Amino acid sequence: MTLLCGLPAGCCEAGEECMSGACVPACPGGVRCGADDSMCCGEGEVCLDDACQLPLGACQDASECEAGQFCDPSLGQCLPLPGQLGCETGPLEVALEWEWTTDEVAHTPMIADVDDDGVPDVVISAKTGGWGTGALVLLDGATGAEKWRIAHDPVNMQFGSLVRSTLALGDVSGDGVPDIIYAGGTEVNSSLAPVHAVDGQGQLLWTSHLANDEIVKVRIDNASVTVANLDDDPEAEVALGAMIIDHDGLVVWNPNNNGVQVGTPLNNNTPIYFGGLATVADLDGDDKPELVTGREAWKIEWVAGDPPTVTLSEFWANDMNPVMAHNNDGWPSVADLDGDGKPEVVLTAWPTIRVINGQTGQLWCGVDPTDAACVMNPALRTQPIPIKGGNLGGPATIADFDGDGRPEAAVTGGSAFAVYDFNRPDEQVVKPNADPMPAAGAMYARWTAPVQDNSSAATGASAFDFQGDGVAEIIQQDECFARVFDGATGAVLLELMNSSGTIHEYPLVADVDGDGASELVMVANLAEPQNVTDCTVTTPGFQPRKGVFVYRAQGNNWQPARDLWTQHTYHGTDADAAGNPPLVEQANWTVPGLNNFRQTTTAGPFHPADLTLSLAADVAQCPAEFVLVATIHNEGSLGAPAGIDVRFYEGLNDSGALLGTVPTTEAIVPGGSTQVTLAVPAPPADMPGNFFAVIDPGPDGGVIQECLENNNDALLTQAACAE
Repeated sequence: MTLLCGLPAGCCEAGEECMSGACVPACPGGVRCGADDSMCCGEGEVCLDDACQLPLGACQDASECEAGQFCDPSLGQCLPLPGQLGCETGPLEVALEWEWTTDEVAHTPMIADVDDDGVPDVVISAKTGGWGTGALVLLDGATGAEKWRIAHDPVNMQFGSLVRSTLALGDVSGDGVPDIIYAGGTEVNSSLAPVHAVDGQGQLLWTSHLANDEIVKVRIDNASVTVANLDDDPEAEVALGAMIIDHDGLVVWNPNNNGVQVGTPLNNNTPIYFGGLATVADLDGDDKPELVTGREAWKIEWVAGDPPTVTLSEFWANDMNPVMAHNNDGWPSVADLDGDGKPEVVLTAWPTIRVINGQTGQLWCGVDPTDAACVMNPALRTQPIPIKGGNLGGPATIADFDGDGRPEAAVTGGSAFAVYDFNRPDEQVVKPNADPMPAAGAMYARWTAPVQDNSSAATGASAFDFQGDGVAEIIQQDECFARVFDGATGAVLLELMNSSGTIHEYPLVADVDGDGASELVMVANLAEPQNVTDCTVTTPGFQPRKGVFVYRAQGNNWQPARDLWTQHTYHGTDADAAGNPPLVEQANWTVPGLNNFRQTTTAGPFHPADLTLSLAADVAQCPAEFVLVATIHNEGSLGAPAGIDVRFYEGLNDSGALLGTVPTTEAIVPGGSTQVTLAVPAPPADMPGNFFAVIDPGPDGGVIQECLENNNDALLTQAACAE
């Protein structure tokens, strides 16, 4: 190869290549490193933080890497997490990637590759009639195309889904691929429904039953399905409230035939909003999970057999408070609020929010992580506080919203959404000016924002660190809008018109299409104008909608997320890289970078690929052939996939004639490079030509996320075949 390189073009020596318009010695392995890219890395190495480094082990996603590492999808390897590169994320601006608008959807969508085709799927329950029985639907995460649906046809063993309930994903069949576990539809004039499991092809695996094969039907309403591993086999078990189902559909525990009610908010012991949102956590550190249903936590004794013998015994009950309202049940979220390595339970239990010591069931001692001060003086315990905005209140989302390294809790009310902080030792108190100064150890509102959610006031929220700065943003939807709030201040960073009945659903962020970039996913319902009159009053021109909506970052500048979200109470460690509950779950609050609940798991600071381009011409075969050679170098700290287009133009910019488009054929590791070529008519020696090329062209920064989008082109001027 004889290369012309530069402005104007000149000949490179043998053994040189063209980089940034200059002839430089070639790197045999193709991986350059150092501040000036003059260092050549060894075989198998990549360049991170200007140093050549070896990969640290195979991975599918970040959950399989150690602390201080991330999973590079181009390599399938764990790499050391680089320092912040100064990549600018900019404002939260979105573009619609795809939408599915066939039916209304009223629950949080679940995401994983359930049909094992290598692309994430979106699993939903579609409202095809009333709020009871709908259809289970599988959507392609890349396109939104409907892959299959299961309408309710019991005669032919096809069972629809309960529209108001939230389904879950996890392997119950033992093939290593997540299955779909969902509440079945209710029959006419009945509030009872069974639980079903199907595989990713929609084939029925089981229906909830007793040991004598009698079908078990229970009242489920708004309850969510919880998946976890509760025994010694790899298949997942299922919980709804305090009802436990083995991986084969056998109901092994259902107190009073009404276990799903456990965790339901009550008014004088009457259910207000039926159905629990249970979660599983190792509260006492004995390496065995407890079931947390709300104001109660349960020890699980599982004795293997055919059938197994399963007993739940009360671990603790937070029902010792003197005021009846403070005894109420509700929806739990789990995290370590005081940094002592032990979890607390944040319980939204109408009409208040309270924090429970996860080891004792007593109210939390926010003033003293050791609990000693509160044992001596119970009046010091952190007292429940009313839900801001009133009404029922939704389940808490827990994350570090203010960047102080400790988690806070975000909860929906009827007319306000709020982040609640805790006056822990050394806490910098930030609060609304009109609010009183909180006592030591007290829970208080850091900020509130107006929302419109009096239809149920039970919707949830999720969290995601869009900028990768260690401070999480909050994603929430009320009846009229989906919003992204700044976690520290409550400022609205993004607002999208979106109609919803706010049953329990919330928007979330995940890599829905498996391209390595994050997408924002939300559902919509109440599609008829007569159902959203409150929205049309407050927002003239309001347009209701229905279905599933997926948005991408307009500038491809969000940090990458996992390609899954498997249950309403998702907290990262409850799903492995395939989307299945691990055999033994690591406590979320012990994992560096986590200690959260309903927050999208990310790979660390925002550190995408950064593609640069060099343009040369191979004149070895002139005048028979003149070959443009584009060298694509990845100066970022995340690999870039294959299939990225390079466009070649005649002239000094992309206004000239398009000569051709050639995609890259291999992934480009950090520091690595690859080449694509295009043969063009040779300019004669007396009429040299100018050529321009660009990598990853297109609107909004092209198809991949990059640290910089203004360094993707290159020029070659005054190039011609030598005489």
